[in-house]
Amino acid sequence: MSDLPKLSYFRPRDVEETIAALARPGTCIYAGGTDLLVALTERRPWVGFVRELVDIKSLDAAKGLTDLGDRLRIGSLVTAEELATNAMVRREVPVLAEAAGLTAAPALRRRGTIGGNITTPHPAGDVTTALLALAATVEVVDGNALREAPLVEYIASRVLEWPRQRLVIAVKVRKCRRSAFEKLGPRSGFSRSIVAVGVSRFGDGVGVALGGMGDRPFPASATAAAIEQGRNIAAALQYECRPPADELAASGYRLRLADALIGRALTRIGRP
Repeated sequence: MSDLPKLSYFRPRDVEETIAALARPGTCIYAGGTDLLVALTERRPWVGFVRELVDIKSLDAAKGLTDLGDRLRIGSLVTAEELATNAMVRREVPVLAEAAGLTAAPALRRRGTIGGNITTPHPAGDVTTALLALAATVEVVDGNALREAPLVEYIASRVLEWPRQRLVIAVKVRKCRRSAFEKLGPRSGFSRSIVAVGVSRFGDGVGVALGGMGDRPFPASATAAAIEQGRNIAAALQYECRPPADELAASGYRLRLADALIGRALTRIGRP
């Protein structure tokens, strides 16, 4: 592992200063840094443009958890450790608390943020998988305007390069006590998932999201429909998933594993 490249550093005081800083070529948002600093050290292609780190840890708008009644607002600087241990999150959206408690190692959970998990382009973001199962939305600064957009749309359009960066301020999720997260990795809670599954049961239907089954976590709508209609889950997974084959698992094994993990989550929260 080589040393970090030579970088500039700037810590803005507010959102306006952050937007101005991100307009400079070569700037990159920096919060927990658990993935970013490793990627910079290893000279990974997705951070090849970075020349300046813009540290957003002073942004009050991106901090804390707020009860909005039927939803929770979670600042993008909230860490995985905070999500895993917060009583309100554990009670109202257990899928999110469980995912946060099983992602990475304890030291990394204390630094890694919800915004970073959404933004980093890896296949099996545990927290992102749980958020997609909850049909989460994001508050994002696009240009000079703050807007709210579905998380799935943000991920689909996300390009981590200058000048396409958009600052995520917060995430919003509907409360869903009947929800669960399951994963399997080389080491439980200390490694990235081979397959991760988030399942939620709202009054108006089922939400399913998968990690480790594509380039990024994604909502599995055909699988959710199969669950609601009592159809075969394995067939639905095979229809909508083209999981990768790598040194950790074959494609077919990932399909069987996803089926088993969804079944385990449904056993916990109750089938429709």
